[in-house]
Amino acid sequence: CDVVEFHKAEDGIPISGREGKYTVIPVEYKRGTQKSNDADALQVAAQALCLEEMLCCDIPYGYVYYGEIRRREKIEFTERLRYKVKDLFAEMHKYYSQRYTPKVKWSKSCNACSLKEICLPVLNKKVSVKKYLDGKMQEEESD
Repeated sequence: CDVVEFHKAEDGIPISGREGKYTVIPVEYKRGTQKSNDADALQVAAQALCLEEMLCCDIPYGYVYYGEIRRREKIEFTERLRYKVKDLFAEMHKYYSQRYTPKVKWSKSCNACSLKEICLPVLNKKVSVKKYLDGKMQEEESD
């Protein structure tokens, strides 16, 4: 996540080199506005699950800050959201064990993605040589 906030709390966890106990709050920053899907909530929930495992604590909520509207939305890490994240983790592990990389479906949100240069979703928009040749052969046959 972009930021992890530590707030003093009696029921929190100790932090090395600091006095007292703290609650852990992950915060993810996004340039735009809230999406119509749950991608942002899933991302910050996945980050929270990782932090929970690393720090041996429970994290009940986090935030997504939207730069365009200069507001942060509280994301409650419900059992339903946690289950969905764990289900996606399992799917990713399955792909990894099969040595399979799913093709990315390009969308306009790809333009603002921080992983665009690594992912290269635009490559999947191009037609493969085989598909191009097959298409041309079918054109020839129908003429």
